[in-house]
Amino acid sequence: MKRYSIIIVPDGSDNPMKIWLSGKWIVLLSIVLFVFISINVVFLSWNIISSFDSETVRRENKILRESLSITQARMDSLAGLFQILAQKNRLLYTISDVPEPEIEYAVGGPQIADYEKNFSLNKLAFQIDSLLFVARQELASMDSVNIVLSQREKILRHTPSIKPMRGFYSSGFGKRLDPLTGTWRMHEGLDICAPKGTPVRSAADGRVKFAGWRSGFGKMVIIDHIWFETRYAHLNEIKVKRGQKITRGDVVGTCGRTGRTTGVHLHYEVRIAGKPVNPRDYILPQSVCVD
Repeated sequence: MKRYSIIIVPDGSDNPMKIWLSGKWIVLLSIVLFVFISINVVFLSWNIISSFDSETVRRENKILRESLSITQARMDSLAGLFQILAQKNRLLYTISDVPEPEIEYAVGGPQIADYEKNFSLNKLAFQIDSLLFVARQELASMDSVNIVLSQREKILRHTPSIKPMRGFYSSGFGKRLDPLTGTWRMHEGLDICAPKGTPVRSAADGRVKFAGWRSGFGKMVIIDHIWFETRYAHLNEIKVKRGQKITRGDVVGTCGRTGRTTGVHLHYEVRIAGKPVNPRDYILPQSVCVD
């Protein structure tokens, strides 16, 4: 086997040192040196890459923290808005005199402590879930009061509540001397005087039950309001037809002098279950009457 010599000459010395190595050892040392250099190159490359990755991660974490901070601020504002919504919802129940259901908004459990310890993103997710829960409860609550108010609105829309015609009252509800016979008899309505042709309007939502001529009342319109019935007599003109749907304030006719009467006026009646009641009890203040 070949042998190789390595001559080492110390500085300032005339006696060189000679080391003899076989070819096998030269190959082995070469392999060890190559592995050593390779490992160092790999570690150096890893450190360089890690330094770049760490900087990228730090930069992304900073951006993420800033985004979370902004989102948290928005969540806090949203929570404040939900509190206002809940307060208005409670006020709506109070104003509408609707019994408020018992609703529990408390959210808890052992998982809350875990959220507090973990990354703020988990805490934010918990807050979002809580707000969604509260939102569903508030919507359900609003739906329940809306159903009640819708039912009440229907009743109110079908309840006579306005003066059917501009003018002054000439005769009220109750017993009076009949202007034609001079005897005492029951006056089942309210007389309102106004110039001939003055519009006569429906006092509530309903449907025309009768529109035509009736003995003693002349041209007359009767409107069915489900729970009530209103009558408009001595009209000059009838502006509606039987079966027609009517909204409060719609013109049903004009003031006239048809039928058994001494002058131009509107005879207006309100009835419940066929029994006449005082129309003045179903007329709101003049400030809210229709034109």
